Amino acid sequence: MKKNILIFANSTSSDKGMSGGAQMLNQIFKRIRDRFGVMYCYTNSNCQDDMEKEVRDVKYILSYNYLDRFNIFLGFVLKTLKAFSCLKLHHVDIIYSSSDFFPDVIPSYVYKLFHRKAMWYQCIFHIYPSWKERPGNKVRNFVAQYMQKFSLLLTRRADSIININPQVREILINKGFEKNKIVVNTPGIDFIYLDSIKPSDAKYDASFLARLSYSKGIFDLVSIWENVCKEIKTAKLAIIGGGNTKVVEKLKDEIKSRGLDSNIDLLGFLSNDETFPIIKASKVFLFPSHEEGFGIVIAEAVACGVPVVAWNLPVYLELFEDHIVKITENDVTKFSEEVINLLKKTYHTEKAVSLAKDFVKKYDWGEIAQKHAEILSC
Repeated sequence: MKKNILIFANSTSSDKGMSGGAQMLNQIFKRIRDRFGVMYCYTNSNCQDDMEKEVRDVKYILSYNYLDRFNIFLGFVLKTLKAFSCLKLHHVDIIYSSSDFFPDVIPSYVYKLFHRKAMWYQCIFHIYPSWKERPGNKVRNFVAQYMQKFSLLLTRRADSIININPQVREILINKGFEKNKIVVNTPGIDFIYLDSIKPSDAKYDASFLARLSYSKGIFDLVSIWENVCKEIKTAKLAIIGGGNTKVVEKLKDEIKSRGLDSNIDLLGFLSNDETFPIIKASKVFLFPSHEEGFGIVIAEAVACGVPVVAWNLPVYLELFEDHIVKITENDVTKFSEEVINLLKKTYHTEKAVSLAKDFVKKYDWGEIAQKHAEILSC
C-alpha cells in the first residue's frame, strides 16, 4: 500500500516568487509523486499555482492570501488557526512540515497528537542569528527569532528532522536534539535545463536573484555596485526578484539617491525561462546574502557558467568549496574589487568556471529526490 501524505506549506508568502524551500518542495515531490497514495497540501493559492505546474494529483486545502497583509506575528497566528481544519483528515501516514515556521510546525505537532501512528517529518533549513545582529527591522527580527525558538521546542517531537546542510545538524545536536533523528539532504538544481539555456540578448555585466529582503544583502548590493560604477562608468546590474512593497520602494530610493538609475535595473519577479538567460548572459553573479541554509541560486548561477562572488558564510565552504569567490562578510570594498577584477578579466576564469560546473552536477534534483524518498521510507 502506498502511503498517504499531508504537506504543510503554510508559511509561504502569497507574493509572487518562490523561496528556496518552496522550490525544493516542488522539485522533489514532482519526481517522487508516484511513491505516494493520496497527497494533501495545505498552502495558499499562489503556492498552489506554482505547485500545480510541477506536481500532479494533489488535493489542496487553502489558506487565505489576505492573511499576509497582517504583521508577521498576527499573520502567522491566523494561518496556524486556519490550518487546524486539516485535523479532520484521516488515513494520513506521513506529515511533512516544509519549514520550521510555526504555521507549519504547530499544525504538524497537533496533528501528530491526534494521529499518533502518522510519521512526522520536519524540515529545518536555517537557524536565525541573534536578532540584534540580523539586518533589517529589529522588532521584526526579534519576533522571528523567538517564534523559531518556539517552533524548535515543538519539533523535538518530530519522528525525523531534515536539514539541508551539516552545519545546521551540528547546531541542533548542540541544542539537545537527538542525533539519530537528524538527516541531511541538500536542495538541488536542474542542471540539464540550466546548461541548455541560451544567453539573453539583453546583456548585463552582473546579475542578482533572490527575494528582495534585508537579509539577502540588497542594500550591500547597491553600495557594491556604486563602487563598481566608479571604475566602470557604464556597468549594468540586473536585480531579479520580488519582495515586500516597502522594502522594494526603499531599495528604489537608495538606487536613485546614489545616482545609479541607469546602472541598475529592478526587473521584479521573472519566470525561470526569463531569469536564467539573463544570468547566463552576465559576466558575474553577485550574492551578498547574510543568511543561507544552502544557496540554491549560487549553484544555479554556477551551472549557468557564471562566476559567483558572495560573502564568506561558513556554510559555503562545505557546500561549494573553493568554486565561488568568498569575501569576508561586510567588506564592501573588497567585494567590489573582486567584481571589478572579474568584469575586467584581470585573471582567467574559464577553467575555474568549468571546474565549478562539474562540481555542482552532484546537486542535480534527480539524486536529491531519490534520497528524499529514502528518508520518507516510500
